[in-house]
Amino acid sequence: MISKSIRVLITAVGGDLGQAVVKSLRLSEIGIEIFGCDSNPGGVGGAFVDSCQTTPLAENSGQYVTAIESICRENDIHAVIPCSEPEIDVLSQIGPPLRLPSGAVIVCQPQEWIGRFGDKLRCMEALENVVPIAPFADGQDSEAVRLLVGRAGFPLVIKGRASWGSRSLRVAHDENELRFFLTEISAPVVQAYLDDAGGEFSVGLFACDEFCTVVNYKRELGPVGCTWLAETSEDAAVLDYASRVAAATGLRGSANLQVRKTSQGVRMLEINPRFSSLVAARAICGFRDAEWSLLAALKMKLPVPPPSYQHIRFRRYFHELVDFGDGFNAIENWNPRSKYANQ
Repeated sequence: MISKSIRVLITAVGGDLGQAVVKSLRLSEIGIEIFGCDSNPGGVGGAFVDSCQTTPLAENSGQYVTAIESICRENDIHAVIPCSEPEIDVLSQIGPPLRLPSGAVIVCQPQEWIGRFGDKLRCMEALENVVPIAPFADGQDSEAVRLLVGRAGFPLVIKGRASWGSRSLRVAHDENELRFFLTEISAPVVQAYLDDAGGEFSVGLFACDEFCTVVNYKRELGPVGCTWLAETSEDAAVLDYASRVAAATGLRGSANLQVRKTSQGVRMLEINPRFSSLVAARAICGFRDAEWSLLAALKMKLPVPPPSYQHIRFRRYFHELVDFGDGFNAIENWNPRSKYANQ
């Protein structure tokens, strides 16, 4: 039973997702104390939380879990939110239930759900009879790839089955490029190229026993592969598609759906079984999936979401932190003026 504020540990707090989750929880109206950790001792994570500790890389899973458990015990942490792919992979395998020996709950999708819907090939196989899916093939099945080329032609998109984001994405315009990319990418999946005639969208999904809700952003990607410009969208076709995906996957908690509205209709790019780097922008418009996921994991009552989400435009920008010898900190004079400080 939590009698005072909720004490949360955000991992990978030096990265964009960790920082976005921190910002989203700062908007909460309930008492949340935010602690941080990161594998980079010289990183900027400490600038975003009051307390930040260094952990081993999650690839050293035994040492990593021991370090996380130690931080939780020392700080009476109630919940851990992993914010990097390797950490989610390690911590999602604990349990069931998703809980450390200290009692701290782990706020992420369980490994079974990640393994099915975070795997691009398995995800498309699971959903192809539920929603329209672009033609696809297992990149390790040469006959399936040959048939896909005959059916869809070029260009074709090749990406790793377990990759997140656009880092391993390649576009093949002919047979030579296709052969090369199939050897370059580990466990590839091949998909027909999706035009973006109606735009690209990032859709937040959240489901619990009491409600299921989605929020949609039309977006443009930036120079580092994440959303750079976005605006909330009420596109009915995209929202309907997303709601059908959420129901079909048996989602509980939060996930992120990437789609394009092509000349043939809405088609899925992928499901990210984690919070989106847009989590803070979604929270400011009322879709507070990080907070809802935290409360659900702690078996606490969730507030009913608003009937509609506030329309906003969002854009990222470059900023700097400076270390004068006492850790990285923001320079107040460099910060943008704040009009909605108490939003």
